[in-house]
Amino acid sequence: MQQPPSFDTWTSGFLLAAATGIFLFLLLVSTKKKTNTPIAIIVLAFSLILVQYVLFWTGYQQHYPYFILVPQVCYYLIGPLLYVYYLNLYQKKNHKFYSIHFVVAFLAFVPNLFLWLKYLGLFSGKIPLLIIVTNPWFIVTHLLIYVALIGLFVYKTSYSSSAYSQLRTRWARYLLLLFTLFTAAFISYYILVQFPFFNSQWDYMISITMSVSIYSIGYFIFKEPSIFNGELHTGLFLPKKSKEPIEVLELETIYKDVTFLMQNEKPFTDNELRLAHLAERLNVSIHLLSKVINEKAEKNFNQFVNEYRLEEAERMLLNGDETPIKSIYFYVGFNNKATFYTAFKKKYQCTPSQYRNLHLGVKA
Repeated sequence: MQQPPSFDTWTSGFLLAAATGIFLFLLLVSTKKKTNTPIAIIVLAFSLILVQYVLFWTGYQQHYPYFILVPQVCYYLIGPLLYVYYLNLYQKKNHKFYSIHFVVAFLAFVPNLFLWLKYLGLFSGKIPLLIIVTNPWFIVTHLLIYVALIGLFVYKTSYSSSAYSQLRTRWARYLLLLFTLFTAAFISYYILVQFPFFNSQWDYMISITMSVSIYSIGYFIFKEPSIFNGELHTGLFLPKKSKEPIEVLELETIYKDVTFLMQNEKPFTDNELRLAHLAERLNVSIHLLSKVINEKAEKNFNQFVNEYRLEEAERMLLNGDETPIKSIYFYVGFNNKATFYTAFKKKYQCTPSQYRNLHLGVKA
């Protein structure tokens, strides 16, 4: 007699992980930062994989069979999407034929489409290209190709000695390590499943390894600005600190240099500005510049930069040309309206529109 569908502690946890992944996907997409989009889709893809796994483990797959071949499409997407992220990270122009990387994923989608048509009663023939999604070693080969391709890309682009490039290289290598662990976990499943000692607990543990790898990628991508601003995991990502003593006069000189740069060249208008970028322009280490800003300005990097952005926004609000608020926050370097309004209200205790109306004598 067939057991009724049911959840246990493991499957409930995986379902929660899938829900968390979908939430993280929405969070990454909501940042409106295009470089995050490939990683956001990777996290969504893995969440869909977990949903199908849960359906299989719990027995609900017989009631909801529509996701049976979805994981295979997702596996074929992960490598190309991560490769596109690396292109964005290194600001490489996407080759006009880069979409060729997604051909295999598209071919894997075809059996899904015909399977759905079959469930709807609109197709009754043989499902084409089924071997692409039923032979796991095709997926293994595809994943290994992208581990090698990304590894080669990182190796070839890790030649600069600047502080920003060193930080970016460490970051790229860390993501590559997570992707490699994910690939290794996937391969280990299809090797271990052939042995008699393999059971559902082993299956769960491999899925946990893959989950941790993918969600770690998503988490660190979401935290990428903090990493490149020297505010998160400094020991892991930032170049080693200099052991030479820092004189007070040197700190003062660097602080004067950075304030002069901010006031005259206005690098803060770039919404992708990072501490590493400023350090490179001033020819100082990331750690030293962070120390200068923290001690001399008594602010962290984001607060320091946003102060200049707010001052520039204030100037634009009062210049009398009725520049739209939407144009102002984007021009001064804020990524979105909500962040701008929050920072502005915290400093001026009113909205930008209210501030303009108050100081220009315009009726609200």
